[in-house]
Amino acid sequence: MAIIPDKKVEQVEFCEGHAPVWTAAPPAAIGLTAVQCSAFTTLTTSARKAYNDAQAARLAYHAAITTQNQAIAAAVNNAADLIRFIKSFAEATSNPNAIYGLAQIPPPATPVPATPPGKPANIAVVLEPSGAITLSWDASNSAAGSGAFFNIARRLPGQSAFTPLGGTSGSTSASRRMSFTDATVPTSAAGAGAQYIIQGQRGTMLGTPSDALVVQFGIDGPGLTFTTMSSKGAKMAA
Repeated sequence: MAIIPDKKVEQVEFCEGHAPVWTAAPPAAIGLTAVQCSAFTTLTTSARKAYNDAQAARLAYHAAITTQNQAIAAAVNNAADLIRFIKSFAEATSNPNAIYGLAQIPPPATPVPATPPGKPANIAVVLEPSGAITLSWDASNSAAGSGAFFNIARRLPGQSAFTPLGGTSGSTSASRRMSFTDATVPTSAAGAGAQYIIQGQRGTMLGTPSDALVVQFGIDGPGLTFTTMSSKGAKMAA
């Protein structure tokens, strides 16, 4: 076990506690000299002062950082207000870009038309213990924050059209892959297979639907299997 502690404040306190003890022993009785004990006492006094100065500087640093952040925030907020005034003034003139150039701020970006999410890809299927089917996929331009949404439709054996099942929001920073669980697939569809189509949507714009996914599981087969097939010509039930 170490005699001298690891923490700085405890090291200073250790020195402060032992300097007078070793000096009063007397020094010769513990194998030291008066000169050594005097030098140790001087070093201990310097250590305490340096520690106290460092603590005061640390507190002053944090106070200065707080003052700095408040001052910067005030200046930035005021700058934002002034930019709004400049933009409002510029847009009311016949040559807004001249005003923006004079103020040395960029003109507003040209609005880019929104586009629908990309075609769902890298589709994976999981058979849940309850018998439900969970589909997961990824797609380009699928951020939920920009309004991306995905609809899922299913066609069971004997049905001529795909029936909407529901949908789910697009991707987020926490999950780049979207997922949907179908808890209503009937047992009778296990062997013959249930077909699914996933299609992205943003507002009224529809993206390219995924290829139809055929999911089979249970009975006499090898377990859960799924294959894809072209969704071209597939009908969606109303």
